[in-house]
Amino acid sequence: MSVAIPLAQTSDQPSTTTADRLAAFVVDAPVDGRTLKAATPIVLDTLAVTMAGGAEPGVRALAGTLVPDAGDEAVPSFWGAERYRRDDAALLIGMASHVLDYDDVSVLAMCHPSVPVLSALLAAADRRQTSGRTLLEAFAVGTEVLIRLGQAMGFRHYALGFHATATLGTVGAAAACARLLGLDRRQTGHALAIAASMASGLRANFGSMVKSLHVGIAAANGLKAARLAAGGIEGTADAFDGEGYLHAFSGGQVTVWPEGLDLGAPFAVAEPGFEQKRYPCCYMLHKIIEATLALRRDSGLGLDDVASMSVDMPNGATKPLIHPYPRSGLNALFSAPYAVVAGLTDGRIDLRSFTDEAVVRPGVQERLRDVAVVEDTAPPKQGAEVGAAPVTVTLHPVAGEPVSRSVTALPGSLQDPITPDQARSKWTDCLKRANPGADPGAVDRLFDDGAGLADMPRVDGWLDGLAAAVRRG
Repeated sequence: MSVAIPLAQTSDQPSTTTADRLAAFVVDAPVDGRTLKAATPIVLDTLAVTMAGGAEPGVRALAGTLVPDAGDEAVPSFWGAERYRRDDAALLIGMASHVLDYDDVSVLAMCHPSVPVLSALLAAADRRQTSGRTLLEAFAVGTEVLIRLGQAMGFRHYALGFHATATLGTVGAAAACARLLGLDRRQTGHALAIAASMASGLRANFGSMVKSLHVGIAAANGLKAARLAAGGIEGTADAFDGEGYLHAFSGGQVTVWPEGLDLGAPFAVAEPGFEQKRYPCCYMLHKIIEATLALRRDSGLGLDDVASMSVDMPNGATKPLIHPYPRSGLNALFSAPYAVVAGLTDGRIDLRSFTDEAVVRPGVQERLRDVAVVEDTAPPKQGAEVGAAPVTVTLHPVAGEPVSRSVTALPGSLQDPITPDQARSKWTDCLKRANPGADPGAVDRLFDDGAGLADMPRVDGWLDGLAAAVRRG
């Protein structure tokens, strides 16, 4: 059973600071078997989408700007023969992990928790000396800090225009790396303070290469913060309370850690768990896609059969959907009209749906303005409230009565989970996206071996095998 870390108090300090609270948890929190078991498929899912992302133009462009390093600490690329400095490796892995927007989500903090943390760990770890359990423990600790910090600030952080995955991810990555590298409480506090000043990312960059670059920046900065602290760089005693991180990123609404918000009791990765994506796009599109595909399947209506379409969403749910009329695959990741039109046109939504060629099809572009997206007038919902609210898609046929479908359960959540077969298929599809010539037997074995990650005495052999599978030529 996971437990909250007791907080030391002194007579002149009636309550602990947020920095002390986080540092104590990062260094001392036990990670139980239930949490390790829950984290394992999440790590596999994140690795799969990361491998697929390495083939994308933006990631290749980033790699072209990096200078390979032949030093002893250089990290090998998954996609080629190059080796990079640790922070450059974190930058590259991080961008690859998020470029397809196929990675998991936590609606508790409206963010993608796994990618900045795992990307930093893959660059920080001495893989020959790191066990699977050690990697999983650091992953669980880092994502826990990330998510609970987001809960502490609330939805206001996201509404102000920050990309929460980036701003929270920098601190979460620093926490994970501090745990992995064995920093003590004092060093960890400094790592978190450094990370608090390195956190950045704007929602205005959604639909561009910069959104996924945010994750790389968060991973690289989190790793750098931990290494700086280990080397003796010190931050303020508390960078989070007062007018610090919480205040700045909540628009002044939060200045101290909220009472009753515990760390690791249980770990969020175990309960309620992270939402794993069935579709490679913004998570706020997933209920729309489920409803659209169900309507097409059950009614037999295709795009040519409908005069107009409408989507009813909860107040606040359209915040990330900033490209209603997309002109590229990256734009379309954040387009509710495109999700409906493409779903009705193709009867599927998958990686092929978000190519530039698919998005600019004349028959698709001509119908985007026939989709009305409406938020309800209830008070704005925040975090998990958005995830629990229904989304309704209605088709208005050329002839006949309108038909509607509402979806309440988040696809990929505990209420509508990814099945084992879907998880394996996603793994296979992603690795083949990275390397169409990948050996099917090797791909299957890597998935099966990965299920035993917690028992691996060292992770280098498995990760080397993964790299061999996805490298082309």
